[in-house]
Amino acid sequence: MLEMMQGWGGLLLVGLAAWLVWQRLKRRAMLDIGGQWFVVTGCDSGIGSGVVEKLARGGACVIAFCFTEEGARTALGAGAKLAPRLDLTDGVALRKACDEVEQACGGRLSGVVHNAGIAQPGFIEFQPLDNYRRIMEVNLFSIINMTQMLIPQVRAARGRFVVVTSVDGIVSLPGNAPYDASKFAAEGYADALRAELSPWDVGVSVINPSTLRTPLVERFFASARDTWEAMERIDPDGEWKKVWTREWLEKYVEQQSEGLSRIAQDPSCAIDDIHHALAAKRPKMRYLSGWMAKTFFYAMWIMPERWSHAIKKVMVYPKPNIRGAD
Repeated sequence: MLEMMQGWGGLLLVGLAAWLVWQRLKRRAMLDIGGQWFVVTGCDSGIGSGVVEKLARGGACVIAFCFTEEGARTALGAGAKLAPRLDLTDGVALRKACDEVEQACGGRLSGVVHNAGIAQPGFIEFQPLDNYRRIMEVNLFSIINMTQMLIPQVRAARGRFVVVTSVDGIVSLPGNAPYDASKFAAEGYADALRAELSPWDVGVSVINPSTLRTPLVERFFASARDTWEAMERIDPDGEWKKVWTREWLEKYVEQQSEGLSRIAQDPSCAIDDIHHALAAKRPKMRYLSGWMAKTFFYAMWIMPERWSHAIKKVMVYPKPNIRGAD
């Protein structure tokens, strides 16, 4: 009996290994995207610029939504067919750009990459409310508005939506509440979008990059000064300044920036994942991009909340002036 159970156990292991290999091979099968139309936002630099270049090299027709003239020139140089310059939060400008997309693609759009995003770090006590509003407008509401405008073209092509959130969309960390809130919201929106468009086989993938060497990340902690100074203009004599002092702020920016530079990874991992989400025959619903995403943040995501909270408490360094709140 024992020998029989061992034999069946061996067969099960072989069968499981074969199934895993088969699934991996299916994930690697790619579609021919030559001549197909795609829209990518946030193409001025970083991940968006890299996605434009990679898609164009594969023969795709890319429309790159950019914020600056320089970004538009860079996108066209990387192979984009069109590079409209616009503020995604401007509904009139977005409507005009989406009309251009419909005309260019003939009503059949194979993919949309929602990559544009902004951040404004700073602890909650000195975060002006306007920061929340501005970040939500870019990181969430522009996605919602643009998706509604482009659904008919994507549905006609049985195409795909790719929403670039962040590891901050699954694990919220101290000192970045407006950004984290916007990314958590985008995660929920993408989940609903996936279910609602499933009758037409429209795919929706979420990309969760960890810390990457992009312009947004490179100036991240230094921009906490802007947040602190904005609150100082609003509330110059507030109690918050006794806790989050100027001296604390300078130490925070210096120490956190040093740590960031040590873990920042090349953005190619996220670019490759976005390309796979658009071009693979069987794309994933979620991509954890970067080694920190696959290890530290994944562990933080699935571990008991009490454990993750204990880790987050340690991440508030240097410590604020605790006695200042007495």
